[in-house]
This record gives sequence, structure tokens and C-alpha cells, in this order.
Amino acid sequence: MDWSVDDPTSLALVVGLLVGPMIFSIPTQRLWKKRVLKSDIHKKYRNMVDGILTHGYPLQIFRNSLDKAARGWGLDEKEQGRIESDILYPLNTMHFLILPSMILWPILSIFAVFLIIPLLPLLRFTEWIMVDKGVLSWIVKLIKKYTNWQLIGVPKLARDARRGDVWIHALHRMPTTVFLGLFAYLIVHYLSLPDIYALTVAGLVYLILASLAIITAVAIDGELAFADNAQRRIIPLEAILQDLLTPVVGIGLLLLLGRQVFLTITFPGTGLHDPIIFAISILVVLYTTTIVGALIEWASSRRAKQIRDTFHIQLIQDEDPELYSFTRNRDGSLSLRLICMLKEFFENDHRFPDRSLEASIRFEDLMSLPSLVEEGVVTLPPKKPTRKSPKEELVEGKSPIMEDSVTDD
Repeated sequence: MDWSVDDPTSLALVVGLLVGPMIFSIPTQRLWKKRVLKSDIHKKYRNMVDGILTHGYPLQIFRNSLDKAARGWGLDEKEQGRIESDILYPLNTMHFLILPSMILWPILSIFAVFLIIPLLPLLRFTEWIMVDKGVLSWIVKLIKKYTNWQLIGVPKLARDARRGDVWIHALHRMPTTVFLGLFAYLIVHYLSLPDIYALTVAGLVYLILASLAIITAVAIDGELAFADNAQRRIIPLEAILQDLLTPVVGIGLLLLLGRQVFLTITFPGTGLHDPIIFAISILVVLYTTTIVGALIEWASSRRAKQIRDTFHIQLIQDEDPELYSFTRNRDGSLSLRLICMLKEFFENDHRFPDRSLEASIRFEDLMSLPSLVEEGVVTLPPKKPTRKSPKEELVEGKSPIMEDSVTDD
């Protein structure tokens, strides 16, 4: 059907409503980058943190050295945390796309309250099923069985990182939770149910998906990883979750959104099937689920340690995995080295044993690695001395022939 014949402004208005927030999020992202890196001092500190992480070392090993450098440069803990969080939990356009909900929350709370009421008991029930009853650990062991991957531990790089703006970590994983709500809405909208039933079913589907996603994400946020020996790779458990959700929530969401926009414009109806109302409903759902997602993050963070510990203890007892370091050496080569049993690391409050290299490595040794030699950060290596000519050595009373013969011996 020729859209320009029916109503050419309808398509333009729908596209404008859907694309507008994306366009406005770009300058917001740039303002954030300027806030994080205000001066050259911030950039120097970022280079130090980035260099440690690039070589595969957790920040906890060099926490004292980083704090000492920050004090010397006049950075407070909040600035440190903001820079470290920006590296560990980078924010992209999708994160700034949902920020307007923080301004509109008084209005959006009217819609969000219907989802918030059943949310907390559903989260606790999901935790009981997935973690307390061992369903999540059973899934991990099932993956291990059918893939022949080895379950190991790899030190979490973000451990002991400074906390800057406390919302950065939560906001980093919120798009997955938020877009699950939009995904559920588009799936139900595709069924062409009456509006009230469509919203009710979409809300229930969203709460179930979001609860499963956040409880799983909180539980696997730790040292556990799979070692795929055949493909020569290490896969953290949280990476598996992202690999599963990204195609569904990302590509699937774009396909569903494009299809529903096409149908509502080509075959317009009433209510949620009107093109303009449908575009507005997309924004309302997006920002409403952001409010709900923020509450989910808050609720899960209160029990995050208990959820993680319960899940990790189950797998440590059943699988007894080993803890490995995955670092870069001075010559640029990669090293996979056994540190200790993960159980020992876990029982030692996530501290490395005294006999390990991680407990004795010096910050100066790390800073001497080639990729970390930055102007103003560390001293450059000494220049190779120039060899004097034989004539100059004779003037000083030395015989180059005699020196060579001594060296040869």
C-alpha cells in the first residue's frame, strides 16, 4: 500500500516519535563523557586503570597503588569510582535512551504501580526456584555435561572497584531488563487481543521474563566461567546470558517493532492499533518498564550477596572448580596460570593466597609493561648507552682488545 496516498504525515509522525528519543540521547552521551573525563588528570587515571584491566589483573590487587596515585593527582573517591565504573560498565546510546524516564517518573509511576505490586513477591519466588532449589546450578551443570566445557574460576576484574555514581552499575544492565518489557508488549500486540487484555498479558509476561533475567544475572555475577578447550576460549557465565538475550531482545525487537509499525500504518485500527497511539504506547511502555527495571535492580541488590553466595557454594561443592589467572606477560604473550582452588579463594573472602603471584606482584612491575608506559604516568626505560670508539677508550687508558678478550672468556 502507498502510504503517501492514505496519510503521508502519519508515517512521518510515527517515525519521529520512535526515532526522536534516540537522536536526543546522542548529545546526552557526549555530555556524560565530558563529565567523566574533565581534565588530563582524569585521562591519566583512566589510562592506569585501563592498563591494569587490559593485562587481566583485578583492581583489588593494586587498590592501594591506585588510591595513592589518585591522591597525588587530587582525585577524590567519587571521581575514581566514576572513571573506574565508566571502564567496567560502559554506557552506550541504549542506556541514555531510557534516561528521560528519570524525569517523567511521577507520571509513569501511575502505570508502573500495577507492575510493582506483584513484583517483589515474584522476585522472591523466582529466587527460591532458581537459586535456593538449585535450578540455576543444575542448568550450569547441564551445559557443562553436553558441551564438555570445564567449569573454572577467573578473578573478577571489577572486585574492590571504587563506587562512583551508584546508579552506573545498575544502569549498565538495565537495558536488557527494560527491552524485555518492550519485547513482551510487541509479542502480545502481535496477537491482536483487546487492549486491556493485551496490556495485562504483556505485563505478566514482562514480570516473569524480567525476574528470571535479573535473578540469573545477579547469581552468576562472579568468578565462575567455562573453559572451552576445543575453541581455546574462556566464557564467563554472565557472557553466556548476554549472548542468549542480545539476539532475542536486540534483533528480535527491531524486527517486531518494524513489523508492527508497518501493520498499524498499512492497516490502521482503533486504540492501540492506531499508528499514532501505537507509537506513543511504545514510548510509555519503554519508560514505564525503566521505572520497574530500576525497582528490580534496587530489590535484587539488597539480596545480591546472598543470591551469589548461595549459587556459588552449590557449584563449588558439586564441581570443586580451580581458580586461574588469565593475564598478559611482559613480552605480550598470554598466560593461563593456576592460582588455587576456587573454594579457598571464596572462603578467604575473595582474597588471593599469600603464596600466589597476585599477592606479591608489585605495581611498579606492572607499570613497566610496554603498553602501560604513558607520558606522565611512569618513567620511560633507560636509553641504551652508546659504545665509545677505540680511540676514546685508549685516551681513557683502556684497551678494547683486552676488554673483548676478557668478555669472551
